[in-house]
Amino acid sequence: MVARKLNRLITEHPTLVRSKDGSRMTHHRPVLVIMDRNMDLITPVQHASTYQALIDDVLEHRANRVEFNVKPDSNDGSAGGRLGRAPPVVRKKFDIDPDVDPFYSRHKFHPFPEAIESNGAELQDVTVREQQIRSKTTGGKDQSSSSTAPTDGSADLATAVESLPILLERKKKLEVHTSILQAAMNEVAARDVPQFYELEISLATGTYKNDPAKAKKDVMELVCDGSVGNVNDKVRLVIVYALSIKGKGADVDEVTQAMRESLETRGSAVGGGGDGTVEGGATHGTLTKDDRVRLEVGLRAIDYLKKLRSMNMIGTMSDMIATEAETYASTGSDMLSGFLSRATNQATGLLSKATDKLGTLLGKIHKNRATIVVENICEMRPNTEDDEYLYLDPRVKGDVDVSTLRNATRAPVREAIAFMIGGGCYGEYQNLQMVADERRNITYGSTEIVDPCSFLNHLANLA
Repeated sequence: MVARKLNRLITEHPTLVRSKDGSRMTHHRPVLVIMDRNMDLITPVQHASTYQALIDDVLEHRANRVEFNVKPDSNDGSAGGRLGRAPPVVRKKFDIDPDVDPFYSRHKFHPFPEAIESNGAELQDVTVREQQIRSKTTGGKDQSSSSTAPTDGSADLATAVESLPILLERKKKLEVHTSILQAAMNEVAARDVPQFYELEISLATGTYKNDPAKAKKDVMELVCDGSVGNVNDKVRLVIVYALSIKGKGADVDEVTQAMRESLETRGSAVGGGGDGTVEGGATHGTLTKDDRVRLEVGLRAIDYLKKLRSMNMIGTMSDMIATEAETYASTGSDMLSGFLSRATNQATGLLSKATDKLGTLLGKIHKNRATIVVENICEMRPNTEDDEYLYLDPRVKGDVDVSTLRNATRAPVREAIAFMIGGGCYGEYQNLQMVADERRNITYGSTEIVDPCSFLNHLANLA
């Protein structure tokens, strides 16, 4: 319906189909791929591994602004510490824009450990260069008082001094990312996010396809472990399990009930809504009031998805994520070992905690469902979505027969627009860039961009 309305709008528009001189346009037109959120409900709720997506997941992130709380060291000599009181929590706010931030632009799609590694290395390099410039400045003053005539070293000194403000600005931006990485690391470590990420990927890629009993056992163990994850982490894992496994509805009910009983008995390892804060509130059992609300929202979201499954409105989504043969194994494992060995010595001051848990965040390269669909259409692969999807062209009346196009010469797709009707997410946007290369540009859009917790609220409201 949406595609047909849009096609009619473009067809009837006086300027979208014809060029200014009235002739037909001859440049390559983009292919617009319209998808519905129900085709893949796993991607918006599963845990992330890349820097930008992880920020959106575990910290408060909206319109390029990141916010999180920082607890000052109680031994830092502050007034609170001297009086024996806990120092007040400080709210940090940073604006990060990949268009003006070189580090963020380079590393927003990279695995989280790689971003930490690069931040430490770049900050260390900038610090060394700053010290060298300042030492040259001191040396320049000594040379001016000597009887030796000025040499080319003076020009070098002037150049170094001129470059100092640029260097300090770069250092300032790197230190912003150091703070953000530290906050994200604290959340990742406290909640043991890699465990959830690894299990969700295994479920979504069909690893348990032939052993549903083991899938149920592994999910049950993690959602009932009171030492890891918060309420939303566990609800999200149950949703991935429910959407991935061709099991009985009773199995999903059993896992859901076990999660609920465990949370009500033991509480969660981390309070708060995944924004880097730990919230208090009146408790009921061992759950805070806020966590109890999150649990009820999560249970409604699970019930809604069960209803969709019972009405066959969504299918089982295992194998909807494809695993590429290439991995980070050769370069990634070496990088990670170096990252771990140098972690405590780098200028970031991060990484003394839980770095051993980050290895699984490197993982293999996976293609999400939207990425597979767009790639199949762009590559014009037979027996895929290229045959199944409704194909419309504003220049052609009626529906287009793709088989006829295939027998003719089809122009290569140089530009594609992937639009998701429903909530989009950074993980899906980044994953789509995997099919973009020097031959093709991929633009991503959606009804709105939502973080996983907000998406849970949307599902609950539909229940």
